[in-house]
Amino acid sequence: MARYDVVVIGSGFGGAVVAARVAEAGRSVCLLERGPRFSPEDYPRTFSAAQTAVWDERANYGFLDYRVFGRIDVIQGAGVGGGSLHYFNVQMRAPAAIFERPEWPDAITRPALDPYYDRVEAMTRPAPLVPPAGERTPGRTRSFLESARRAGYDPYLVPIAVHTAAAAVHPISGVRQEPCTMTADCLLGCKPRSKNSLDVNYLPLGEKHGLEIRALHQAERIEPLGDDGYAVTVQQLDPDRPGSFERTRVEARQVVLSAGALGSTELLLRARDLYRSLPNLPEALGRRWSGNGDMLFAATKECDDVIDSSYGPGITAGAYVQPAGSRHIILIEDLGFPPALTSLFDGTLPLPSRVRSLAAAGAGYVRAAREGGPFPAGSLFKGSFVPRVLPYLGMGTDAADGRLRLDARGRLRLDWNPAASAEMYGEMEAAMRRLSGALGGDFVRSLPWRRPFRRLLTAHPLGGCVMSDRPAAGVVNDRGQVWGHPGLFVADSSILCGPIAANPSLTIAALAERVAEGMVG
Repeated sequence: MARYDVVVIGSGFGGAVVAARVAEAGRSVCLLERGPRFSPEDYPRTFSAAQTAVWDERANYGFLDYRVFGRIDVIQGAGVGGGSLHYFNVQMRAPAAIFERPEWPDAITRPALDPYYDRVEAMTRPAPLVPPAGERTPGRTRSFLESARRAGYDPYLVPIAVHTAAAAVHPISGVRQEPCTMTADCLLGCKPRSKNSLDVNYLPLGEKHGLEIRALHQAERIEPLGDDGYAVTVQQLDPDRPGSFERTRVEARQVVLSAGALGSTELLLRARDLYRSLPNLPEALGRRWSGNGDMLFAATKECDDVIDSSYGPGITAGAYVQPAGSRHIILIEDLGFPPALTSLFDGTLPLPSRVRSLAAAGAGYVRAAREGGPFPAGSLFKGSFVPRVLPYLGMGTDAADGRLRLDARGRLRLDWNPAASAEMYGEMEAAMRRLSGALGGDFVRSLPWRRPFRRLLTAHPLGGCVMSDRPAAGVVNDRGQVWGHPGLFVADSSILCGPIAANPSLTIAALAERVAEGMVG
C-alpha cells in the first residue's frame, strides 16, 4: 500500500491548486482523478463526436459529467484538470459585498482574499479579450456592450484565461500555446491549448516538484488510521471496459477532498451515513447547496445586429444588473456555443423559416431536374435563427437552501426548490428583457424554466461542505479543515458559503491557495 504525506482527491480548481502548492513545499503528494488525461486530439469538434466528451461510467469516461436531479441539472468536470477542461475561461473576483454576508467566516473578506486572487491570476493570466492578430471583436461582444449601456447598465469585458497573443511556449508547462481560434469551442476542450486550463499551469508545476497524478482513480471510501492519518479506498477504472475496476488503497497523513460540490459532499456523506467510518462528521454536511443562481438557455432572438454566437471565446462581456434597492446581486454575461451545438439547433428545430427554406430548396431541385438548370443549393442553408440570437448566462444570489443527502440505497440526492429564489430569478429575467429591448429583439425564456418544467441547469454547483466559524454552523473552518477531524480538508466549490454572483473558478482557486498555505505554513 502506497503512503504519502498528502492525498488530494480531484484535480479541478481546488485540488490542482492544493496539490501543486503542497508538492512545491516539498511534501509527497498523490492526486487521485477519476477521469483520464486528455490531449488536444481527444477533443471533439462535430456533433457525432461530442458523445465522447460525456461521462458515462457504463460506456465512456468523458470530461463532461451531466447529472440530473429533481428540479435542477448539474454539469461538472471529470479528467485531469477537472472543470477547467470545459469551462468558459472567466476568472473574475467576487464582489466585496458577497463576503460581508453573515454566513461567511470573519476571516474571509475581500481584502483578505485579494492576495490569493493575485497568486491565482499570476498562474492563469486572465485579461479582457484582445482579439488575436487578424481577428475581430465578436459581434455578440459589441452588441452586448452597446445594448447594456442603452439599458442603463455598466458593462465591461470580463477577464478570461485565454492566450490570444502570438504562439508561445508556456513558461511553466512548456506547452506550446497557439492563439485562440475564436470558434467558441471552449465547452468541448481547447485544441490549440490557448485556454490556460489547469493542465497547462498548476498541475505541471506540481509534477515538476514530484506530484504523482493517478488518472482514472475514483475515490470510494475514506477511513481514519487513528493518529496516523487516513486511508482512501480507490476504484482504478479500466478505460477499455467502462464500469470495470480494481480496488486499491492509499494512505496519507493528510487528505484533501476536492471532488466538487457533489463529489466531496457525497464522499463525506458516505463516510458518515453509509460506511460509518467517520460517524462524527458535522451535522451541517450536505446543507446550504447553491446553483450560484445560474440561468442558462435564456436569450434574445431576432436582434437588430448579426450576433454569430459561435465566433469568439465562450464568454467575453458582462454587466451587473440588479435594480436599485434590490437585496440581490445579479450578473449577466454573453454566451457563445460551439458550432457543433449551434449547427445541431439549426438542423433539428422545425422553425418556420427553416421549413420554408428547405421547401424552397426542394422545389428548386425539382425545377432544375425538369428544366436542366442549376440547383439553388444556397436555400438549404437559409432560414437560420442562430446569427441573430444572443444567448445569456445569468448568475445571482439564490437562496442557497439546497440539501444533498443519500437515499435508502446510498445514492446521492439533491433536494432543491426554486421557490425561495423566485424573486431573484424574476429580477434576472426582467434585466434580460430590458437587454432584449435594447437589442431590438425579443426575449426568449430558458426552455427548462418554462412551465410545467420549472427546472434549471447550473454549471457552478456550490456548497455542501461550507466554511464556518463554529462547528455547528458548517463543515470546515476558514482554512478548509473538517471540524473535529485533524488532517482532513476540503478545498473546492463545496466550501463556498453561498452564491457569489460571479463565475466562481477564481474564488475557488483563491480559497484553495489559502488552504494550501495553512497546510504547509
